[in-house]
Amino acid sequence: MLHNYRLFVPQLHYIWKRIVNVVFIRRLRKRKFRIGRNETGNTTVVYELSTVPFPIPIKGIFFSKIIDFWQGEKFRTINSTFFYDKTNDLGSQQMRVVVLEHTPAVFKAVPSFEPISNTHQIEANFSNRFPTQTRAAANFYYGLEVELLKAISKAMHFQMDFYETADAEVERWGTLRDNETLTGLLKEMHEGRADFALADLHHTEYNLGFMDLSIPYNTECLTFLTPEALSDNSWKTLILPFNGEMWAGVLLSLFSVGFVFYAFSHTLDYIHQHEKGYRPEYDLYQRHHKQKKRKLRLRKAMRCNRWLAVCKWKLAPRFIRNWRKKCATSKKETIASSHYNDKKLKNLRMIPFKRKPEPWHDPLQASDIFDTFSGCIIYTYSMLLLVSLPRIPNGWPLRVLTGWYWIYCVLVVVAYRASFTAILANPIARLTIDTLQDLAESPVRCGAWGEQNRLFFQMAQDPHSQAIGAKMEHAPDPNLAAEKVGDGMYAYYENIYLLRQLRSTRKSEKARQTLHIMQQCAVHMPISIGLEKNSPFKNQVDRYVRALVEGGLTGKWLSDAIERFQSNIEQPPQEAIIDLKKMYAGIVALCFGYVIGLLAFIAEKLYWRYFVETNPAFDKYVHGIAFHKRVI
Repeated sequence: MLHNYRLFVPQLHYIWKRIVNVVFIRRLRKRKFRIGRNETGNTTVVYELSTVPFPIPIKGIFFSKIIDFWQGEKFRTINSTFFYDKTNDLGSQQMRVVVLEHTPAVFKAVPSFEPISNTHQIEANFSNRFPTQTRAAANFYYGLEVELLKAISKAMHFQMDFYETADAEVERWGTLRDNETLTGLLKEMHEGRADFALADLHHTEYNLGFMDLSIPYNTECLTFLTPEALSDNSWKTLILPFNGEMWAGVLLSLFSVGFVFYAFSHTLDYIHQHEKGYRPEYDLYQRHHKQKKRKLRLRKAMRCNRWLAVCKWKLAPRFIRNWRKKCATSKKETIASSHYNDKKLKNLRMIPFKRKPEPWHDPLQASDIFDTFSGCIIYTYSMLLLVSLPRIPNGWPLRVLTGWYWIYCVLVVVAYRASFTAILANPIARLTIDTLQDLAESPVRCGAWGEQNRLFFQMAQDPHSQAIGAKMEHAPDPNLAAEKVGDGMYAYYENIYLLRQLRSTRKSEKARQTLHIMQQCAVHMPISIGLEKNSPFKNQVDRYVRALVEGGLTGKWLSDAIERFQSNIEQPPQEAIIDLKKMYAGIVALCFGYVIGLLAFIAEKLYWRYFVETNPAFDKYVHGIAFHKRVI
């Protein structure tokens, strides 16, 4: 390239920081040849060959670096190389490296100083020891990308000057505002103030618009930190073996079978009228007994007639008349003393009467166990609990129905016990969000840093990612986002290493249990080191990064960086452990029974007090007797 001073004005210095393999040719004045001590009349043109002073930084005035001279069709220096790779050895030059604390790329440790009683003296000593330009360098930086750049600096022979931007705590990577201005780390790299950027940068088109990126040294799983709901329903363990439909079927069968028992019992009672209704063997016995009594009665009548005939013939008529008169007199006295006469006694008939039970009297005892509806419900419920009946019912239809209902109860109880045992043996179920579909269908809001993450989901092809992008919002503070996730209605998008760190740094165990890292990765994002736009170091940095990745050093440095919180990975709960917490259902059922019994007792006392005792026919001194209305 022809040498021209207009190329070296301060406004164009940024070009010569990026284009380093260039040779400037400048024509100098003509000079004469000297052969010994004699001067010849031939003159030749001298050309100066120069280049940029890389890696020496250009400060203020551009001074080119002279490589060689061309004169008389030959170079002054023999075997000179003009286009050698200047990035192989940077000569211990100071390279500015802008950093941003982010797991696992960069960690920051603030050095501690010994406390001094005088506060002003502390500030003065700190200002004297660390000037304004190097005060930020007092922080100690470490991490995966820091170790990676240290290895590259040793190979390329340069020094590193780590610093953070003034708005690193707020702007972090930086955003592109509406007035086309940049903030944060992106502004620092876009304006060429830094040579390298260590900030866990994603290898995306968005970042490539502001800087150059090395080849990816790692691939991170970007996922969501979601709320986890522990379904601690130990208090209802007794009803968990069956679902709602199964319980509805069991209760329906309980009442329906109880009603069927009640209907069968009353149908049999209606057919037989009483417990000793239609019995063929009893009727045959009664018929035979009546025939036998009729024969005995005839024989006795014949004997009486024969004896009366003998008496009439032998006894005197007067004695017979006195005996008959005496019998008639005693008969009249008996009839007069009785309340009813023969005619009324003939009209008297037995009326079947069943006393109506009153609230303060015990009801009449049933002739069978299934004669009352309450008894049917109680006994069917007891059979469902595999409790034996007090006795077998009388009717054969009831016995057959009881046998089939026993088979049904055995099947239901076996299924219930098997499911109940499985619930006690298995760990507590956790309600988690593990896929993008679950997250898109849930009412949980999503948060991520920057506009580029929201655009990434909105421009995706699948509808679930688009739904997530529609409800995604900017989350500048990871710790605040983790607290929102713990509240149960928020999900935070970041790499899995940072999410593990956020989960491990929660203070309480309960807070750590409520944070769950989604198992499905939204994307496997390649991570790179940032370089200045059109940086001359890119080829060399790519070569060394590839060598470090192939050598396994990046994996080793990554494991060292996440060693502190790597042990906080969610472990599945141990199985087949039955603790007291799982038996809360028995205590709850017992308390529930106590409450129901107490309420029933109170209801019974109120009924006795305000209904039974207020009845006019009630007599507190006579219990168990049928009361009638008093006639005044």
